[in-house]
Amino acid sequence: MDASPLFSSWPEEIKGSLVWTGADFESNSDIFTEYLSGDDIAAIHAAAKHFIGLGIARGLASPATFPLPDGLAKRLQAITDCIYNSRGFHRVRGLDPTSFTEEERVVIYAGITSYVADQRARSIDHIRDRSRAEPGERLTPLELATPMGFHTDVDTGDMLSLFTQSTPLEGGDQQLASVASIYNDLKKRNPDVLQMLTEDWYWERAHRTGPYKETVTHYSRPLIAFAGDKLQINLAGAYLGANPTVPLTPEAPKLSAEKRAALQEVQDAALRSSLRVSPQPGDILFVNNYAVLHARSGFVDSSSDIWRQRYVMRLWLHDSQKGWESAPALQRKLDTIFDLDPYHQGLYTGEEWKSLPRGMRIKEMGVTSSPDHD
Repeated sequence: MDASPLFSSWPEEIKGSLVWTGADFESNSDIFTEYLSGDDIAAIHAAAKHFIGLGIARGLASPATFPLPDGLAKRLQAITDCIYNSRGFHRVRGLDPTSFTEEERVVIYAGITSYVADQRARSIDHIRDRSRAEPGERLTPLELATPMGFHTDVDTGDMLSLFTQSTPLEGGDQQLASVASIYNDLKKRNPDVLQMLTEDWYWERAHRTGPYKETVTHYSRPLIAFAGDKLQINLAGAYLGANPTVPLTPEAPKLSAEKRAALQEVQDAALRSSLRVSPQPGDILFVNNYAVLHARSGFVDSSSDIWRQRYVMRLWLHDSQKGWESAPALQRKLDTIFDLDPYHQGLYTGEEWKSLPRGMRIKEMGVTSSPDHD
């Protein structure tokens, strides 16, 4: 299919608070950081104990069941505007994961994020390098210590959150890049690349349809589109045939040299404008998943100290009042993300997640049923 017929009417330059480069923040990270005081942390711990004492499903964590003082609640609620109506990212800093039990950490994560967005995806993902623990298993880039290029979490909510439990000996930094800034860069340097991103691309995604049953679905859709005046992107090279460690099915068309080059141009533009974020244990990072690309550097874990091994919880969010609607042209498949009521959401602890066999990570267990998200 040809590029979008509307491409010729797209702006020469995008303006606004979503246009930024790393240089705008590198000397003052306080701009995008909400620091928790000792009193804040005590209130959060008390809220977690209160919630656990209720004996209800973890999916019911909300401002009503995870009560925080008004001042702290308003500070967390203000993050929503930062994600949707400002720069597109923010973080909360000050928690010490070693001070809480596994269950408390899950409840704290669900509770804090409920003040930022009122809808959550099916499950919490537990992200580690699993190459030593599961030798011979088919692992995704998410489960390896190798670098991950700039991407979005595909076909998920408009808000990504990452709760760092522990950090590695070396590496593991996040990088963020504004899609609007990438657009402006490419519009000047190579507008043909932008136009190519509006064309239909071949996609493949795997899904679990039942216990130990997998199917592969393919799509034809673009990578970027506008919804109103907001530019959105849906991009991960692994689903396009651009990652040799994640091959598509033998029937898939080969990614053309021109499209492969276009994807590299996006990576280069993202790197030019990116902000490097070095996580600390306890950080909760919020990112507009439709407007900001993220990447991760490679890392080295300790072989013996679990608190020097990279471990991150992930939860996809959406706010029904302020959130973005997905651009129709991107054809995001959201029907298997926000479809479970709170009683059936799989907010597992790390140990509970590890004990759930991969083949059983399905909707009936309250889990996002894509092997890519194991």
